[in-house]
Amino acid sequence: MKRGTYLALAELCGRHLLGKMPEPVPPQPEFMPEVSCAVYAVADQHGNICYVGSVCRPGDLRGLANHVSEYLHTLEKVRIWDQVYIFPLRADTSETDVRSLGGEIAGWLLPYDRERWPVVVSP
Repeated sequence: MKRGTYLALAELCGRHLLGKMPEPVPPQPEFMPEVSCAVYAVADQHGNICYVGSVCRPGDLRGLANHVSEYLHTLEKVRIWDQVYIFPLRADTSETDVRSLGGEIAGWLLPYDRERWPVVVSP
């Protein structure tokens, strides 16, 4: 993902965004920031966005890391996932808002793995 794309998508998060992280990290829990709520976009080894997901685990600062590690038990994901772009969200972001932001970001990025497409929730 290009830096400008990340920054534009970060703006969609509005007041919920905790901070910007335009540089991707490896898909391993030890590289994940300590956040309980986030939207994340995963790119494959060619830089194509393969998956967009979200997590909302209030009170669990390792929420994102734990969530990503659960996905990595799937051999297919371990083989494909190469880097993760993270949109860290404030801990007080509601689950509805987290899921809605995930759906909005997925709608812009159009990941090719759409097994669980996030849903945009209308207010």
